[in-house]
Amino acid sequence: MAKGVVLVVDDEAPIRDILSFYLKRADYQVLTAGNGAEALVEMGHLKPDLIISDLRMPEMPGDELCKRVKADPATQDIYFIILSALDGTASRIGGLSLGADDMIPKPFHAQEVLAKVDSTFRLIGMQKEIKRQNRELTAFQTRVQEEMELAAALQMGLLPKLPGEAHGVRYTHRYLPASGIGGDIYDVLPLPDGGTAVMIADVSGHGVTAALISAMVKTSFENQVRLGGGPLAWAQGMNEDLCRSTLAEQFATAWLGRVDPVRNVVRYVVAGHCAPLRIVGGARGGLRRSEVLRGKGFMLGLDAQLPFVEQDAEFLPGDRLLLYTDGLVEVEREDRTMLEEAGLRRICAELPEDADAAADVVVSQARAQNAPAAFIDDVTLVIVDRMDGGA
Repeated sequence: MAKGVVLVVDDEAPIRDILSFYLKRADYQVLTAGNGAEALVEMGHLKPDLIISDLRMPEMPGDELCKRVKADPATQDIYFIILSALDGTASRIGGLSLGADDMIPKPFHAQEVLAKVDSTFRLIGMQKEIKRQNRELTAFQTRVQEEMELAAALQMGLLPKLPGEAHGVRYTHRYLPASGIGGDIYDVLPLPDGGTAVMIADVSGHGVTAALISAMVKTSFENQVRLGGGPLAWAQGMNEDLCRSTLAEQFATAWLGRVDPVRNVVRYVVAGHCAPLRIVGGARGGLRRSEVLRGKGFMLGLDAQLPFVEQDAEFLPGDRLLLYTDGLVEVEREDRTMLEEAGLRRICAELPEDADAAADVVVSQARAQNAPAAFIDDVTLVIVDRMDGGA
């Protein structure tokens, strides 16, 4: 099998014959042409890997052939060596400036040309291998991107449908994953007794692994809610599920709440998560007071025996809950300050009545206060409004 295809272009037949002899003996397939025009015809029949061309020829000289070869995307990668009787540095620079890859001065020794061809084909082989690997890498990246886009679409499908309403509660969200797919998740479920179960969680890490665990968190939450009980039982069950199904270094922070429309309270468990804000009368818009629903609790997935604490807070018709993940408030600005909880409370002091508009205000003002820094972590914001008369 031939090592490769070499096109020899020279208006002197003896030179073509000598080069052809040595190249064929070295197992190269050889094409020949008397000038650039003939060379183009030969290339139409079979594309060479290497062209060795004289510089001075009738009809079409080597410099013109080189320009045409290098200007055509279909042939620009063909390695091009110019043979020239013009010796010296200036001649070499001039030849390379035409786009040639190398030059050999005339008169030459056939063995010298053969050695140059052998080294050139080693280079061509490496270039082909690099291109092959690049094609494989590009194809792999394309597949990964397509799978990431599919995973992102599936993850969006896990979020509750919007606009949402459940037993006197309206809710909306803003979900901004850091890399197209992230580890944040939330859920809102109506309960048989007229209450509403609410969950927001933030899985450690980013990307596909975090997204997979976030799906597990949502599934576990829904299963625990179906089993009955309240946030304390849900947290304990979810913690056991994650400890059993994930690696030791994987965990999730979460806030789990149950809206009780009869008692006008929300019973909740904080599992290492950002404490939500209760905006008194916030569902009516305007200037409002907020309070933080604080609590102590370990993250889910660390140890199946970890304790959790259940607490109650007032949640009246017309009130608003604002739940969020830490990516919203923990962006470090150039002056090393962050928005943090205090800054978020300032933003939430006066929000529109419409929950969607309120969510847009919170995100846009957080961005403005973080500027010029951008969100680098997954950001999820959930607004839950207790409708007037929703008991």
